[in-house]
Amino acid sequence: MRKMTTEGPPENVVQDQVRSLLADGNVKLWEPPYTTNNQAGADLKDLAVVYSSQLGVGREMVERVLESLRCNSLQGLIAKKAFEDTGLATIRIHYTTCDKRKEKIKLLITLNASARELGTEIARLTGMSEGHMKLIMNSKVLKMDQSLAEQNVKNNSTVMVMQTTVTQEEAREQETFFKEEIREREESKAKISRTRKGAELLAQHGENTDLSNAPYLEVADQKGRPIPIPAVEKKALVLAMTLHEKGRAFMKKKDYVSALLYLLDADAEFGKCGSEILTIVDNYAVLQLEVVWCYVHLEQLDCLRDAEDRLRRAQTRLNSCYGENLERLYNLKGNTAKEQVLFLRLKLLQGVVLYHKGKLDETNKHLNEAEMLLRKLSVDDTKVTKLMTFGFTAQEARLGLRACEDDIESAASHIYQRREDKAEIRKKERMERKRKKQEAINSLMARGFSENAATKAFRSANNNFKRALDILENSPELSHPEDDLPGPSHQVQITEETINQVAFLGFDHSAAEIALRRFHGDVERSVQALIAHDGFLPSSLLNSPSSSSPEDMEVDEGESAEERRKEREIVEEVLADIPEHEEDYLDMTLEEEKEVIYKYKSWLQGSQQSTS
Repeated sequence: MRKMTTEGPPENVVQDQVRSLLADGNVKLWEPPYTTNNQAGADLKDLAVVYSSQLGVGREMVERVLESLRCNSLQGLIAKKAFEDTGLATIRIHYTTCDKRKEKIKLLITLNASARELGTEIARLTGMSEGHMKLIMNSKVLKMDQSLAEQNVKNNSTVMVMQTTVTQEEAREQETFFKEEIREREESKAKISRTRKGAELLAQHGENTDLSNAPYLEVADQKGRPIPIPAVEKKALVLAMTLHEKGRAFMKKKDYVSALLYLLDADAEFGKCGSEILTIVDNYAVLQLEVVWCYVHLEQLDCLRDAEDRLRRAQTRLNSCYGENLERLYNLKGNTAKEQVLFLRLKLLQGVVLYHKGKLDETNKHLNEAEMLLRKLSVDDTKVTKLMTFGFTAQEARLGLRACEDDIESAASHIYQRREDKAEIRKKERMERKRKKQEAINSLMARGFSENAATKAFRSANNNFKRALDILENSPELSHPEDDLPGPSHQVQITEETINQVAFLGFDHSAAEIALRRFHGDVERSVQALIAHDGFLPSSLLNSPSSSSPEDMEVDEGESAEERRKEREIVEEVLADIPEHEEDYLDMTLEEEKEVIYKYKSWLQGSQQSTS
């Protein structure tokens, strides 16, 4: 840990701390004794002294923050009352002057007024040209001929003004910037939509032979063994996990804005899964930690309460999965070091939230616990390099060293054992998938379909038995393709003896003859088909396979192939962000955690020196 300086927190952090203390103490700055006749009361200075001592921050800064919060509260009350009494809404206007100064004004207007009328009022107050401005709210340009209410403008809304009365070059720059922002938003929506489509395809494909060589998402226990998931929940779970992994991919690139979009979407999908599933796996807990991690990096202090709730859920889920003292995890794996990085991040984030709430003693306790775990879990980079010379990846090396208390030989043995265990699990999975597939094909063959047709239909139906059966029963040209029929040299004569042989089993004599003719004298297939269809073959098995022209078949097959190609592209995009190593989420270098601990401990130290 580097040597710390003694800098104090910035004013926006102090403002967050003060706001939290006010809420805890139910202090209303807009009421006496803090406000009298709309002016600051003497007690405001006394409150600043108390909070200054409590937070270890200079009194002048706390007094400034309190006055700012008091004025904001008063302005909000005044705007609310004016709206209730007169129906006039307060609109906050942000604009930039010709000499690049940023200005803010407020104006009153009815929400039934059009955006053009709002523009006229802005022009009157600012001197800007009414015909050369664009009004923007929430990154959308207001339509001048529509009312404010129609465009979701409300009391206390903020409207940005983009001027077009500047030079042509500056106007083009502003236009380009705005269009780029809109384009990025639309692209983000499109990317998330495409990811969701890919996740849905993954959930449908599951064990599709077309994707048999690609990894797909599954829920596993701490040993890496798959946990069976009810079909009803699987789609939501796969979608949630896919969005989560996509968010994690952006986190690795330090793109926390994009990451947060995917993580919050994943959180919504996890909410559709049964609570029982979420108590036996740590995915949901990890997601909560990563959402708060994004909040911290984006300095979204207004998400403080949400962060606190998420960390509470994370702790509950981790305790449920691992045991309150990690005893369940230890019994399963024999060590707990790798998973302890999650508790390091949990303690650290809890400390950050407590700091912003102004609870410095509790902050110090949590940061110290996080720092102790950091020292315990940090690995020697030279040992990582050494293990990589043995053919291990950097990720395997870090995880192995962490699991074996930084011992190289033990780590190497641990990695080899993990590889063998994983290979054995994958082998069993492949055998199980193959067994289930063969069982399904045998069931289709028992209904009178050929092995070749059953295999093709099962593949086309993405390994869904019901859909495969539907394909076979409604597509005679696929159900019994020409290459399944015997050629002239293999024609079988249907005799009375073979008809009686089938009829003797309880089937109608004419139905037995029809079945034998359909299956070219094959008694076993005829009987299987009659059993499957309650003694009489359906018309789909009796129709001529030449009902569609070769040209039509070629178009259909072409369209199907093109659709499959597009689907595979989407799935491969999703798979590209899914890590091959099942413990990827535990592979933290801990550099970022070290930086955050350093920053908040330096603020704490600065606060302590301010009060000494």
